[in-house]
Amino acid sequence: MRRCRKSLGLVLWLSAVGMILPAIGQAGEAGPQMQDTLNAVVKKGEVVVGTFDFYPPWGFRDAQNNIVGMDVDIAKELASDEVLKVKLTLVPVPTTQDRINFLLSGKIDVAISNFTATLPRSKAITFTNPYVIDGVGAIYRKEVKIADWKDLNGKRVAVTTGSTGEILVKKLAPQAKLQQFDQASTALLAVQQNKADAQIEDYTYTVYHAGRDKNLAFLNKPLDYQPYCFGVRKFDQEWLNYMNFFIYRLQQSGKMKELYKKWFNAEPFPVSPRW
Repeated sequence: MRRCRKSLGLVLWLSAVGMILPAIGQAGEAGPQMQDTLNAVVKKGEVVVGTFDFYPPWGFRDAQNNIVGMDVDIAKELASDEVLKVKLTLVPVPTTQDRINFLLSGKIDVAISNFTATLPRSKAITFTNPYVIDGVGAIYRKEVKIADWKDLNGKRVAVTTGSTGEILVKKLAPQAKLQQFDQASTALLAVQQNKADAQIEDYTYTVYHAGRDKNLAFLNKPLDYQPYCFGVRKFDQEWLNYMNFFIYRLQQSGKMKELYKKWFNAEPFPVSPRW
């Protein structure tokens, strides 16, 4: 009788273990998928960088239809880095959201595209340390006479859909008449053609374009200073570490400051952490 009870107990215990082990295996399968982009880039001898080709001076097309700009120069520095020394392939990202979409789909290895790090975006991807600090600015036609952010109330304000500028202007000028555009260039064109009164964009963008159009002015009161970072996939720690060290060396060597002066003819805002 005791032997029967022991045998029955052993059978029940083994049955329980048999049910638990598959559950553990399934839980492990549902865990995060680790990435190894660094070794993949070295192995294929190519780094694929997502960047804008419509957003001067960060990334845009020159007269020969080549993609040039501040972020493009940084991407070139990355590909020619003494550790990587790989071929650079630039992939234009059509919209701000496509930076995330292209990372998640594996179309690009890293997004270098004046990418503002935000908490909502960090739910989908991972950001590096900042390489540039920028603010949110306003550019407008001179006859509109905008002296402060509150003056945007009642005005036709062009914004890029999903941008940090769109979120900010809703808070600072809730009565502004927002016009949404997929690209900053089309939003700027609306201002130039008197279809909008002002455009909300990155502060460096407003300074750059106001300096190239005598009919435009920029609001010299940048708000909400924000970090520009590289975007990488989640669970890709070695690639993230390498990107952070690359940014560190660009800052420490003075190369980042040199590139910023080249494209903006100005001193960059201090970056935190400071190198």
